[in-house]
Amino acid sequence: MKKTVLVALALLLSTALPLFSAAPVWNAATAPAIKTGNFDDLVINGRPVEVFQHGARPEWGYKQPQQDTFIVVHPKNARKNAPLYVVLHSAGHDVVSCLKCTRTVGNHDIYRSPDDFYALYLDCRANRGDWWWGGMHAGDAGLTQRNSGSELSPAEKRVMDTIQWVIAKYANDPNRVYLSGNSMGGSGTLGIGLRHGDVFAAIKANVPAGIEHVSHRMGFPPQSLPGMVKLPEPPVTINYSAQNDGWAKGHERFVKAMNDRKYPLYFYWGPFGHANNHAGRTPLTDALRGSLPLRTDADAHEVVGEGLLRSMAKDKLFLDTDVVLVARVRR
Repeated sequence: MKKTVLVALALLLSTALPLFSAAPVWNAATAPAIKTGNFDDLVINGRPVEVFQHGARPEWGYKQPQQDTFIVVHPKNARKNAPLYVVLHSAGHDVVSCLKCTRTVGNHDIYRSPDDFYALYLDCRANRGDWWWGGMHAGDAGLTQRNSGSELSPAEKRVMDTIQWVIAKYANDPNRVYLSGNSMGGSGTLGIGLRHGDVFAAIKANVPAGIEHVSHRMGFPPQSLPGMVKLPEPPVTINYSAQNDGWAKGHERFVKAMNDRKYPLYFYWGPFGHANNHAGRTPLTDALRGSLPLRTDADAHEVVGEGLLRSMAKDKLFLDTDVVLVARVRR
């Protein structure tokens, strides 16, 4: 009887505890530090803002030293164990212009985080060629070939280490970390987010600029992963893409790969082009809301659409504001 109780307790703990690794150790020369100077009085939409600058950790593999900036936006009202919303900007933005978009509703809505969350805004414009789309461009076969494979790029490693540092510093809920991005940031969201289901509860890619990055990092056909690469269970994925958007080329392969692996996917496909806010898409996608199957394997709830997301959630589901909030579920 005692052995049975201990086994049951061990199983319970294995499903309840987050599989989140400890924050990386930064040395004094590269560690994030508050960046001096004013940033619009360090408040945006009534929320405190902190701007950090840091160097490169040797483990990331950059060939030259570099400085990068990230911004942390606090909840409007302080709270413990708050969720974290992570934003990857598009190729046309940097970290500052990305955050400033959130001052206006309808200007890249996906960049705007819920007021009761922490938000982390990262940058990949400061250093030439340091893109988080994996260095793969649908229109440049040579570039894609040079950056192909399953190995994470320095930028991807930097993103993940920064997220872990922020979670540790602000004591965020490790089971409610969400990744989002627009265009190039959407490509990065798929490529980085799907690979790290042990960190992200859900990811949202808005008009992702290509599927090459995620296909290589996840080993989607015709790619494959080396035998030593073991993938954690992926996060719930939301993807808005359009058949009249040239960047959406190849999405039929992406959707098939997700379906074949029974990965949880909430997919919107409509003629809204490379739209950067939800207002132009809503009339075209409302009919689909809550009707798309996500996951029906034996290990998951046999529920479709929004029902599955809500069955997993302790927070609300905010599809209309381009945020999906679910708790990461352990099996």
